[in-house]
Amino acid sequence: MGRPRLTIGTYGAIATRLVASGRYVARARYRDWDGRVRPVQASGATAKAAERALKARLTERFLFQPAATTLTADSPFDDLVAYWLDDLDLEGHLSRTTRLLYERNMRTLVMPAFEHLTLREIGVARCDRFLKQLARLSHNRAKQARVVLRLALGLAVRHEVLPRNPLDSVSRLRRDPTSPTRSPRSRSTPSAPRSPTGRPAG
Repeated sequence: MGRPRLTIGTYGAIATRLVASGRYVARARYRDWDGRVRPVQASGATAKAAERALKARLTERFLFQPAATTLTADSPFDDLVAYWLDDLDLEGHLSRTTRLLYERNMRTLVMPAFEHLTLREIGVARCDRFLKQLARLSHNRAKQARVVLRLALGLAVRHEVLPRNPLDSVSRLRRDPTSPTRSPRSRSTPSAPRSPTGRPAG
């Protein structure tokens, strides 16, 4: 008789072993929400520590489950970008100009800062710092980056890949104070020459 099928969102027996590095690795089979069983592992200084780390990872995996997508919280950010762009095309409510603008802003403003991160690693603090640093260079670029980053991460939330959108908690973008400039009317102009009687000459 074959081994019983795991219920979605559960894991099987945990096996722990000592590896060459001197650390322990705990491993278990986990059945994801798409029905597929995948191995999950974690390491620790002791067998118990490795098992605790594995259980914590399995709990997180349950909280970050996708609905009808191959994305997970451990997917790289560029996978979400591709998925988001496909979703924009599927909805089809944007004009071609806006669609191209969104893609350009995502690839030129956001991707350089997030392309090496997984979705799980993109939190409020990271997003807040990114937007503030970009705003110091250009307030308008920071606003454009915030729009597309919010939309992409919002899609991940709606499709149950992430539990919340970090952009909902970042601070507001504020322009740096600029020194006041004098208007042309406020500049002094030479007065017309006057006669000894006080009347304008001429």
